[in-house]
Amino acid sequence: MEPFFQPDRLWPTGHRQVQLLIIPDLGANPGFADFVTGCRSVMAGHPGTTEPVPDASLHLTVQSIGFPGRDRIETATRTRLITALEYTLATVPAFDLLMGSALVGHGGVVADTHPDDGFNRLLDRVRPVIADVCGPGTIVYDSRPAHMALCYAGDHGSSDDLQRRLRHDVRPGHARLTVRAVDLVETIQVPHRCRYDSTVLRRFPLATRPERGVPAGIGQVASA
Repeated sequence: MEPFFQPDRLWPTGHRQVQLLIIPDLGANPGFADFVTGCRSVMAGHPGTTEPVPDASLHLTVQSIGFPGRDRIETATRTRLITALEYTLATVPAFDLLMGSALVGHGGVVADTHPDDGFNRLLDRVRPVIADVCGPGTIVYDSRPAHMALCYAGDHGSSDDLQRRLRHDVRPGHARLTVRAVDLVETIQVPHRCRYDSTVLRRFPLATRPERGVPAGIGQVASA
């Protein structure tokens, strides 16, 4: 494991990245909150992960919206984008994700997700909308497979040791997350605190009809 915020990953000073994120509701997902707490307890004892992502900064990236050479979307474009996303996302069904296990990589720890269907459907619906309103050149990143950063490494450390402890000490190693809304945000890097912080511009509720095809077993995980 090595520090995540290397020079080639740093944004220009003052840059704000417009993104669509899933921001977890920890109060409505107590099993997932317990899973995160368990992972943090393990990471606190590892030299590379002593500053995990705080509750307010946890997120799943749906789509980054790139504007080369510009920090912000013009007001008129943002208004059109919000209107278009509001219309589209109102027809996308809410869905459940099984979060975990926690996976250790070179730059930190992420929570894996399953199944792919709900997230991929969401992504496939919003990408054409963004491209139509903002231009195809603004779709610069594909976030699949969905994942949530639990910690961006701030120092060097043994990935193998940390992975072993996460597997043995965080039980169960997964939890349900119910996705009921998507947020349009502006995000900044906070390298000295090993995280990204976001300001919500608009929240878009998803359709309340149940998602089809989600394995029934996921529904029992939240109480574990």
